[in-house]
Amino acid sequence: MIISIANQKGGVAKSTTAINLAAGLALEGRKVLLIDTDPQTNTTRVFIHPDIELDLEKTLYNSLIKLSPLSTIIRHTKFPNLDIVPSHIRLSSADLELAQALDNRSERLKRAIGNLKDKYDYIIIDSPPSLGLITINSFTASDKLLIPVSTGFFAMTGLVQLQETVEMVKQNQLNPNLEIMGVLCTFADNTNVSKDVNNQLRAHFGDLVFNTSIPKNVSLEEAHSRHTHIFEHAPNSAGAQAYKELVKEVLSR
Repeated sequence: MIISIANQKGGVAKSTTAINLAAGLALEGRKVLLIDTDPQTNTTRVFIHPDIELDLEKTLYNSLIKLSPLSTIIRHTKFPNLDIVPSHIRLSSADLELAQALDNRSERLKRAIGNLKDKYDYIIIDSPPSLGLITINSFTASDKLLIPVSTGFFAMTGLVQLQETVEMVKQNQLNPNLEIMGVLCTFADNTNVSKDVNNQLRAHFGDLVFNTSIPKNVSLEEAHSRHTHIFEHAPNSAGAQAYKELVKEVLSR
């Protein structure tokens, strides 16, 4: 199954969710490929230390723009069952380069993945915080979308546009079977604002909202800074427990 983690609004724990969902599934014995399509490379740098220079030709940029097979740029992480396709800052220009392409500009990631879908139980795609052509490529390649939503005052901003983009991908036959797997509340706390947003999301999305919410938890940020996932850094933390429950829900769906 291919799952895109997507929300064009930044600061919603999108990369945190991609990292820890992928790691959690790998710990459950599933073979997982994590694809970082975000030019910010935050997910990549959790698994590949910033001191290690990324060779542009061995990153996702080369597959999307120069059509090299994805299989040639996959890297093993130090964690069993978990591989990664690294991003590169040059992906920041990829939307413009793809817009000028004459063929298959929305299907390049899908074609690059190809039969890798048969080699992994889950492929997790960390999408950029935008609705440009890279994100369209992610949606076209995916079976399901997981949408993290920060439970803050502006949480609902952009969700309608995101749903419209999903419908566009389906109606244009880029991926007619694309579905939202679930909506994940992040940065949850006991404030009235957080509770109100949670209620609004459940009123709008119903059962698509995961029972699990991801709390504000400093251990999640600490894990990033130590170039690892939450289950290795702080396995007993509230963040680890929440993502463990999310993994169970994703497996059940």
